[in-house]
Amino acid sequence: MKRLLFLIAITTMFTTNMTAQNDPAAIKLLNKVTNRLNSYKNIYAEFKYSLNNKKAGVKQQTKGKISIEGNKFHANYMGIDDIFDGQKRYQIIHENEEINVSSHKDDDEFTPNKIFSFYKKGYTKKMDIKQKLNGRLIQYVKLIPKNSQSPEKYILLGIDTRTNNIHNAIIVEKNGSVINLDITRFQTNTVMPEKLFRFNKNKYPDYYLNDLD
Repeated sequence: MKRLLFLIAITTMFTTNMTAQNDPAAIKLLNKVTNRLNSYKNIYAEFKYSLNNKKAGVKQQTKGKISIEGNKFHANYMGIDDIFDGQKRYQIIHENEEINVSSHKDDDEFTPNKIFSFYKKGYTKKMDIKQKLNGRLIQYVKLIPKNSQSPEKYILLGIDTRTNNIHNAIIVEKNGSVINLDITRFQTNTVMPEKLFRFNKNKYPDYYLNDLD
C-alpha cells in the first residue's frame, strides 16, 4: 500500500473536465519545462520523498533514483527495482523476492517516469509564489486537480527559473498529508548502457516470477 501511495504521489494524472481557467503565465512556463525536458536524450535523477500527517501521526521518508531514455526507464525506490524495456515492465520487489511482469499498455498507468510529465493533464494551472531555495530562484505553479474525487487539494510544482527544470513538488492532500518530492541530483544526456533497461532473470534465480498479463 505504501508503495502504491508513493507512485500515485509522483505520477498522479486525472482527466475529468471542469470550468476553471488556466493562468496563461503558468501555461507558458510549463510549456518551457516540457520543451526543455523533450530536448534531452536521457535523464538521470535522484530524489527525496517525505510524507507527513501530524493528525494521523504519520511520518515517512525515503530516497530514490531513476534513469529515463525515450520511453524506457529504470527506477529504484522503496526496495523496488522498476524496469520498463519498451515492451514489458518488471517490478522487482526485493523484500518479497518477487517479480511482477506486465505489459505497458495504458498511457495513464502509474509509472515512475511520469515524475517529469504528470502535470500535463488533469490540472488547472495557476502561478504561485516565487522563492529562493538552495541558491536557486524557484517559481511555483499551483496545480489544482480537475477531478473533485482526487485525494489532492493541490500541488505546488517548483520550477528552476534559470534552467526551466523541475526542482521539487509539494503535494497537499485533503486528509491533511503533505508530501514533499525534492530532486537532489539531475543529469542529462549521459551515457546509459542498454543493459540498464533490460531485465536479467539470471540475477534473481530464487525470485518468484508473477506474470500479470
